[in-house]
Amino acid sequence: MLSNRGWWNSGLDRAESKNAKIRQVLHALCAIVSLASTSNAANDDGVELFEKQIRPTLIKHCYECHSLAAAEPGGGLLLDSRDSIRKGGESGPAVVPYRVADSLLVEAIRHQSLEMPPKKKLDEATIDAFIEWIEDGAVDPRDKPADAKALADEIWEVAYQSRKQWWSFQPLATVVPPAELDRDEFNAWSASPIDRFLLAKLDSQKITPAPKADRATLIRRLAFTLTGLPPVAADIDSFVKDRRADSWEHFVDKYLASEHFGERFARHWMDVVRYSDTYGYEWDVPAKGAWRYRDYLIRAFNTDVPYDQLIREQLAGDLLETPRLNHELGLNESLIGPMFYHLGEHRHGDSLEFEGIHQEMIDNKIDAFSKAFQGITIACARCHDHKLDPISQQEYYALAGVLMSSRWISRTIDLPERNAVTLSKLRSVKAALRERIAEVWRADVASNITPPTLDSIQPPTALPIGDINYPWHHIHKLEGAELGDTWNAVRQQLAVADQEANAFNRANFELLVDFSRGIPDDWNADGVGLEPVRAGDFQVLRGEDFIQSLFLPGVATSNLSSKLNGALRSPLLHTLDKPFVSIFSAGNDLSAFRRVVDNAFLCEKQKYFANSNYHWTVESTFPGQGRRRIFFEFATKTSNPNFPPRWGLGTKLTDDMIADPNSWFAVNKIYASEKAAPPKKRLSAFLKLLDSGHPRSKSEAAELYRRWLVQLVEAWRDGHATEDEILVLNNLLQTPWVTKSANHPELQTLVDEYRRIESQVEPPRTVNGMVDHDIGMDYALNIRGSYYDLGDTVPRGYLRLIEGEQYQTSRPEHSGRLRLAGLVADAKNPLTARVYVNRVWHWMFGQGIVDTPDNFGKLGGQPSHPELLDWLANRFIEQGWSTKKLVREILLTQAWQQSGRTSHAAIEADPTNRSLHHFATRRLDAECVGDAMLAVSGRFNPALYGAPHNPFRTAEDETKRLFSGPVEGDGRRMLYTKVTIMEPSKFLATFNQPEPKIPTGRREVADTPTQALTLLNHPFVLNLAKHWGLAVTKDGNTTPEARLEAMLSTAFSRSVESTEINQWTHTLHDFATLRNVTKDDIMANAQLWTDVAHTIFNCKEFIYLK
Repeated sequence: MLSNRGWWNSGLDRAESKNAKIRQVLHALCAIVSLASTSNAANDDGVELFEKQIRPTLIKHCYECHSLAAAEPGGGLLLDSRDSIRKGGESGPAVVPYRVADSLLVEAIRHQSLEMPPKKKLDEATIDAFIEWIEDGAVDPRDKPADAKALADEIWEVAYQSRKQWWSFQPLATVVPPAELDRDEFNAWSASPIDRFLLAKLDSQKITPAPKADRATLIRRLAFTLTGLPPVAADIDSFVKDRRADSWEHFVDKYLASEHFGERFARHWMDVVRYSDTYGYEWDVPAKGAWRYRDYLIRAFNTDVPYDQLIREQLAGDLLETPRLNHELGLNESLIGPMFYHLGEHRHGDSLEFEGIHQEMIDNKIDAFSKAFQGITIACARCHDHKLDPISQQEYYALAGVLMSSRWISRTIDLPERNAVTLSKLRSVKAALRERIAEVWRADVASNITPPTLDSIQPPTALPIGDINYPWHHIHKLEGAELGDTWNAVRQQLAVADQEANAFNRANFELLVDFSRGIPDDWNADGVGLEPVRAGDFQVLRGEDFIQSLFLPGVATSNLSSKLNGALRSPLLHTLDKPFVSIFSAGNDLSAFRRVVDNAFLCEKQKYFANSNYHWTVESTFPGQGRRRIFFEFATKTSNPNFPPRWGLGTKLTDDMIADPNSWFAVNKIYASEKAAPPKKRLSAFLKLLDSGHPRSKSEAAELYRRWLVQLVEAWRDGHATEDEILVLNNLLQTPWVTKSANHPELQTLVDEYRRIESQVEPPRTVNGMVDHDIGMDYALNIRGSYYDLGDTVPRGYLRLIEGEQYQTSRPEHSGRLRLAGLVADAKNPLTARVYVNRVWHWMFGQGIVDTPDNFGKLGGQPSHPELLDWLANRFIEQGWSTKKLVREILLTQAWQQSGRTSHAAIEADPTNRSLHHFATRRLDAECVGDAMLAVSGRFNPALYGAPHNPFRTAEDETKRLFSGPVEGDGRRMLYTKVTIMEPSKFLATFNQPEPKIPTGRREVADTPTQALTLLNHPFVLNLAKHWGLAVTKDGNTTPEARLEAMLSTAFSRSVESTEINQWTHTLHDFATLRNVTKDDIMANAQLWTDVAHTIFNCKEFIYLK
């Protein structure tokens, strides 16, 4: 037993010993796992610290001088990888893990020895983060240096994440207006949330707002702010006397409803989009349809079109699924919007001749687009990433691709119904006229085709083989067998020539387009007149001859009227596989064939049709220019975006030629070929004549001619004539054998009726615009902005800031403009509503909540009332993007109704009035100065809309079409003065109308000696003073005092004190003394009252708004 027990005990000991060893191993393993876990956790924490604080700081403050991106790393130190930062530079290791004291980087950022970064020491929290990072082992996942692109991306990503924190790029905040101040003096300020925002800041600055302005001041301020015109006397009198509680609201609504409101706000927006009626540069070419865009804005503001709709229309109005149609005027309003893109300065020519033209064009458009709609400066990223804002160079070219993918062309804005009734009548009359013509021509041929008449037109020299007289020319001096043999010889000659022509054409030409089969899908067509024509259709002309030629089957613009327009545009030429095309076409009256390269629409390579007979033209397709987007365009005057062209291009054009809408072209077929030669003429129609008999005399030959031509006329009448036969009939029309006279007794009634109806055709209205016709184009990044150094193409898109994670993930089939418009007009866009409500605030108060209305980026100002700005933006969106509702809400505030009185304490606390403690006095805009003179002088013409008039000029320049207009502009508002980039109106420029080359959200307001001289001497001022002076001599007043009171109250929109009248009476008598006018003659002397009017115009009160 003992031994057995001993054995047992011994086994237990051994088992326990073994288990103890197992436990030891397990404990060790647990310790290792625990250490590993702790280490991993530490590593995770270290990576997070590195990525959140260390890497961004290194990139932001150090990489510029200490990375592979630097031209020459400072001190041989690189900080862009783990190995390089631990290796250090000339002074030793920059970072030694766990050893802060040995890490030179810490010394540098503490500015203990080296001072890095050199411009400004890092904040203490960042320095502490570096110390913590090193103490924890300097975890650094950058296991190798990044390549140049990856490094650039890394640098940009850090910059982007930092820059997008700027206030204007944050989503609109939901803001609750401040509570009412429980003080009696501010009760009136409690009703409006806007006032409460403003009052809260004023109260925090211990500023008391100015008292309310007097009613005369308010009505004048209201009238000029909303209409740009002084109030009429009846409104002043009514408002001053109206003491109803809602009288102010009543007058605000009245002026908001004024048709002149649209004119005033259109001019505001025209500043923003740098409106001009010309394209500037060397020749100041007219901008087709610009004034229609101006009228479009007037109508839009008057009808309070929602701003988000206006955005969509101006950016992509041609692409909207449901365009805004104006049936009253017969217009597609939405199609006018993209004229926005065509505003601004444009160089003439194209990039095949002068590289850089379209690049400058697109830069101008991006600059205007981004400032106008987003209040940012995307164009600053053309050559490199934006220096301050989260906008990369890639994004600039992504947007360039969107805008360049569309074609920049002219668009017809008429609705189909505009001329529908008239055109229907023309078709009916024309059908009857065609039958009558066929009868007359058949009779003409039967009676006129005789040997003598055939002989009478034979030229002394040889004729081309395809001429209608060619067979007769060879036989007209022969008879008998010789005539018959010659007839047969000519027949053989033409048969061989016809066979050779057909063989040549088959071997060398490929039919590209046969327009008799319709317009192919890859061609783009526009215009009221462009339509399919059958063989033998014709144009009814004005003048002695009513017809000149017949159309071949295909397309034409003048089948019903040459006043109708049309444009026909080819596919992009790089899609064609042959170097030349031959085009069989006709045209006249300054219709043009154009070569458009990379959307440079002011192309020099346009040829004007001057041949109403069909003829061949051979054009290059520019092989080897695959990266270019080139297309051909046939265009009538009104559909040509470059008509009238610059001086000297094509022909010298008079104003009458430019204004005349008549213009036409017709196209039959286009062939492609390897050689620059046209197809040869087919002669099959002549073979029918020569095969029809074997004449032995001239009489027999004439009979064959007669029967042949009668058959051709009958085939034309019945609609069976072939193309070759139509060409013969066109040849026939060049002879005296058939009538073309509009006075023919059997044709005159129908011709006159047709012409009467055709005179009622309204010329189509066109504007320069856009069309998406081609597959979208991704634009190549221009390295350092150089168009000679192209990088990779950039997928089309917008800003990552706006698109978020969807940035560049969508590749639209076409341009992407519609998507762009949606992104800009989206209520979630942090910029759009903020920028616009700030503009409106600026227009109302003379300064914006952000005082840089075109720049909400880092270089722009910060909002004086950020919560108010976001509240207004949200309110604006909630109220349907209504401009009028926003304006009304601002006008009903106490802040807007303040007087201009200030206190010393207010000026001391807020010298620039950013808190709006008073309503700042400001000079009237340039247009308002002129309009006020027109209004008070009685010369004002209130008509809205229409083509602009030239500004008055002392010298004209015919070569640049810088002509002078009437001094007073026919009494029309200054808004309707032509805005020319080259030599704009000197009167308006003197009073700071902005130069129309760049967007101007805030006009300069300078007070210069030139303005005083202009008010003293400009013919516009002198003429209106004279007009007013003459008018008041007939006003019925019997005393100088009464007349002076009337003139002054009209000019200043207020009642006049007796002391003022006394002063002006003395001035009047001084004028009388100077001009030797007796006291009895004062009331009748127009020159004296002209002097008074002129003096009033020179008063500060007249041109300033209190």
